[in-house]
Amino acid sequence: MNPPRKVTPSKAALGARIRDARGSRSQAELGLLVGVSRAAVTQWEKGQTEPTPENLRALAEWTDVNYGWLATGRGDREAPNDISSEDVAATIGTPAKGPMTLGSETGRRNIPDDASAQLDVTAGMGGGGLTIVSEGVPGRAGMTFAAEHVRDFWRLPTEVLAALGLRARDVIVVPVQGDSMSGTLAEGDFVFVDTRHRLPSPDGIYCLTDDFGGLVVKRLEVVSRPRDEEVQVRIISDNPKHEPKTRYLSELQIIGRVLRRFGVVG
Repeated sequence: MNPPRKVTPSKAALGARIRDARGSRSQAELGLLVGVSRAAVTQWEKGQTEPTPENLRALAEWTDVNYGWLATGRGDREAPNDISSEDVAATIGTPAKGPMTLGSETGRRNIPDDASAQLDVTAGMGGGGLTIVSEGVPGRAGMTFAAEHVRDFWRLPTEVLAALGLRARDVIVVPVQGDSMSGTLAEGDFVFVDTRHRLPSPDGIYCLTDDFGGLVVKRLEVVSRPRDEEVQVRIISDNPKHEPKTRYLSELQIIGRVLRRFGVVG
């Protein structure tokens, strides 16, 4: 059984303001307006978790209250909005001590434990994108390293993570571009990647590095037989305009298996 989440005075006060702003609406109704689950609203109001600045902006807009008052308790509840998302992020506890990064030597830096990192890369479904790194991030034993720069983070509903059997830290979020996976993924989608799943078994859609060190999203299919000396993997684009390629498994760096996508319907 997981230990109960600690409720601090600041979280409790924020929860009380959210409850006040909600008024006569139900938690489920407010969740639908903001784009979160009823359980998420319940956790906010109990002070168990904190909404992101984007969630707070949506809450303020839908409940017609001042953004600054809602986030910080300062000022007039009914005043025009006069506080930036950056100010709110600092106020409600979004980590601000240096850049958010991920790295094998540096680990996670300044990313909330209950959040999934969105890498500051473009997962090219065509030619691929270039990974942006934060140089000189302190690592172990006083050394410094280049680490993946994290553009933002997502807080996925606990119900979604539980259904997938994942922790938030097991997931990375990657934006995609290009047309090579057209019909399955579209440019502008975000994919959610299980970083624990580093082998192409079963066959499916995976995030991997391309020949230039960028990230691509492709369908992988094992084509060699068990008695073969080395496993071969076919890299497939769902768009038939792009020819498949075959590589040895040892030549691939698989980041993880794509589990879900967030994109435009239609």
